Amino acid sequence: MRQGQISVYYGAGKGKTCVAVGRGLRAIGDDMRVVMIQFMDYHNSKEIELLKKLEPDFRIFRFEKNRAEQEINDAVRREITDEIKNAFNFARKIVDTGECEMLLLDGILECIKQGFLSAEQLDELLDRRPDYMDIILTGDSLPPSIAERVHCIYQLKAEKQ
Repeated sequence: MRQGQISVYYGAGKGKTCVAVGRGLRAIGDDMRVVMIQFMDYHNSKEIELLKKLEPDFRIFRFEKNRAEQEINDAVRREITDEIKNAFNFARKIVDTGECEMLLLDGILECIKQGFLSAEQLDELLDRRPDYMDIILTGDSLPPSIAERVHCIYQLKAEKQ
């Protein structure tokens, strides 16, 4: 039976989602089912429409509204918290049912950094992972407690932008 891994792509700037999506494309080429849940990323609408053409092998979900121009006040922060909580609960359901071989949690590390989720909540989700499932985490920073338990860590760093 296939042995899955937990991988992290993190760092400032662009490229983390692209690498994760590339891993997902490779996985569907290997007849694996991929689920991607986007957290804290409202700006990739064109890319998302392209990825939706790969369904049902590559499914992508977003739970947050686009707030590109909206001021973040307490009420909006509560809305964002609820949306992230819904996305996280959906990720838990995917892990518990084992309905894919690769789960991409794009931007989830941002949720921890900004206080919407705790590292302990993510730890608990990773504990539930079936042995065959790959989980890929992305974000701009990596909490030490998460770094200790993952199999592969890649820091993306721009040399020139």
